Amino acid sequence: MRYSIQIKKFLYSQYFYGGLRIAFGVSLPAVLMLALFHDRTLGFTIATGALGVCAVDKPGPLKHKHNDMLACSLIGFLAAFATGIATSAPLPLWVTVAPLSFALSMLVVYGDKWLQISFATLFMMIATLGNHFTVLEALINAAWLLLGGLWYTYWSTLVSRWQAERIEQQAIAESMFATAEYLRARADFYKLENDLDECHRQLILKQITAIDKHDVARGIVLRNLPVLRAGHLDVRRTVLFNLFINIVDLHETVVAAHVDYTLMRTVFAESDVLIFFHDFLRKSARDLDNIGLAVLQNSASQQLVTLKTELRALEFEIEVKRKKAFPEQEPEAYAMLVAAFRRVWSVSRLLNKMHRNTRSDTPQPTTELQLDKALQHFLQRQHVPLRQIFSNFKIASPSFRHALRVSIAVALGLWIGQLLPLTNAYWICLTIVIILKPGFSLTKQRNMQRLIGTTIGCAASVALILLVKSPVTLILVMFACMVMSYSLLLFNYTASVVFTSSYVLILYHLLAPEGMRLIGERALDTAIGGAIALGVSHLFPYWEYRVMKPLVKEMIASMRQYFDAICAAAGKAVAASTLPAISHDFHCRLARKNTQIAFANLGNAFSRMMLEPKAQQKFVAELNDLLIQSHTLTSQMTAATPMLAADSAADKPALIHALSAIRENLTQAETDTQVESDFAQIKKELTRKLDAMVITAEQADTEPNEIAQELKLLALQCKQMITVSQLICKDAGAIQLPAAAN
Repeated sequence: MRYSIQIKKFLYSQYFYGGLRIAFGVSLPAVLMLALFHDRTLGFTIATGALGVCAVDKPGPLKHKHNDMLACSLIGFLAAFATGIATSAPLPLWVTVAPLSFALSMLVVYGDKWLQISFATLFMMIATLGNHFTVLEALINAAWLLLGGLWYTYWSTLVSRWQAERIEQQAIAESMFATAEYLRARADFYKLENDLDECHRQLILKQITAIDKHDVARGIVLRNLPVLRAGHLDVRRTVLFNLFINIVDLHETVVAAHVDYTLMRTVFAESDVLIFFHDFLRKSARDLDNIGLAVLQNSASQQLVTLKTELRALEFEIEVKRKKAFPEQEPEAYAMLVAAFRRVWSVSRLLNKMHRNTRSDTPQPTTELQLDKALQHFLQRQHVPLRQIFSNFKIASPSFRHALRVSIAVALGLWIGQLLPLTNAYWICLTIVIILKPGFSLTKQRNMQRLIGTTIGCAASVALILLVKSPVTLILVMFACMVMSYSLLLFNYTASVVFTSSYVLILYHLLAPEGMRLIGERALDTAIGGAIALGVSHLFPYWEYRVMKPLVKEMIASMRQYFDAICAAAGKAVAASTLPAISHDFHCRLARKNTQIAFANLGNAFSRMMLEPKAQQKFVAELNDLLIQSHTLTSQMTAATPMLAADSAADKPALIHALSAIRENLTQAETDTQVESDFAQIKKELTRKLDAMVITAEQADTEPNEIAQELKLLALQCKQMITVSQLICKDAGAIQLPAAAN
């Protein structure tokens, strides 16, 4: 691992920039109130409001972030005001906090973004617990929290607008880095000592990460399309748009390079073919990292890696095998080798194009993809149906169960915090809402990470406070810890908690230097809150297997729609379908994007299920195989797209029969139709027809040899798609899980 490169990636990343933005946005109100008005309490209250809203400040479209932070500020104000009124006595406080926790937790019904808003508003509510307010004082306190929230909303919006191009660069670079990791996972397949099952598991994880990063970048890039300025497209915007299209195309090219690795390892075990493919992919990943770093640094990329050696070596190996009659001895292996070579050659061309785009200084740049309204189909719309929350008021709803758990846990934490002399209800309840997530696996994972992080953070804080006596030094260290805390939050939660605990405890020490025992009390509060959260997570559990069936159907449906789009674009009418009023190319891209997102959703749910108790892990082998086969089929469909559109594939009955069979398999899997199909016989018959089609093309004097080779490669792809679609059909039929949440 090149640590210098990793450090540069982090320092130029959206995570570090976001950490700086959050640290300044949270600390500035406190510093200003202390410097101008010498009012420590007021500054702390305003900073608390900003601290709550900053939880919503995640990478994404600026307009959506602004609306989310604004909604968070307003809801947080109402929650803090209601809680402040109830702080006069313990009983009214419990009666208010428990229902309010339930209501705020129900916001998760609107999706992942509202999970962050739910936490932020719960934080503002909990921040009010440690005081005793009159009605007027409660209103004033909530107003200061609202001011802090609004301050941070417009601080973040202003900085983000100022840094709009930088944010776009960072999102594109992150998608490049994720794609580079996917390339490395692909390269691992070509090492004979690596286990194929483990390689597939890692590949799926890297694919999910790459899809998520591309989706974030897509939301930013497509909302900031290049515009005409003085009759010309804006150069910088065009360059960034082109780079995004390049990285999406490169990812799809690699995904489409489907290889039967078992066959590849068997046939080419004694040759250097596997080594050349492995080295090519590793070098490509390194080259892509260099391009991403250049984008982050806003500089022209340097081609520090050459891929010509591996390409020439592979070309030489193919030529040698061709001369030794290898195509006749192992036709499928040879066709697969040629197809894989074409894909890696395309990867090298795309990398060269990306290098050129980073150096683009053309006064009239052109875009890689036509700019029109069809691009808006690729954006996810933010829609919040207000009635949805009411339809989830039933015990069958996972959101309802989550809200029940949170309200019970917060009420219990509040009671224990007021009962025990060495505990703080605020810290216990805060720990609970941080740890307690809708899924059992996430709660368990967060609980362990927070306990470990808090323990390390408390130990580091004690050592630092004992060794460093200078308040100025402690303040600088505290600010650095704030930056690192928010920088690491999205990808290393344990390390983030270490820095969070450190800066909070240093702050307590600066406010009350004689209160060293606070460090021990905070550790105790964290342990109590974690224990409550973990215990309550077993109440009304909603296990991940219950959401698997809808996700499986959604993924298979998206693959079937992608297959229809490919066939429609190629002019192969295997089924009647209604397409949006956009070009075939756009429709294929849109269907492919939807397939990727559905795949990522199922993959994430499967990963969460594997963290749950063994008794709640259902159909693990079938789901794991379904993920592998779905990724394989998507790769095969993408690889077959240009071949299906070729003239040589026109009017081939055998091809139409094969495509119809593939679609029929996907339709059966999607509808969960239990059909007693003789898959072996069907595959045998279709294989016979495809082979006959290839033989006819080879024997025809009117068609060049290149066309016959293209048909042979297409026939191989169709055979593979038939096999994989049959496996998907079997797996989907075997997964007998609830069809919907119940």
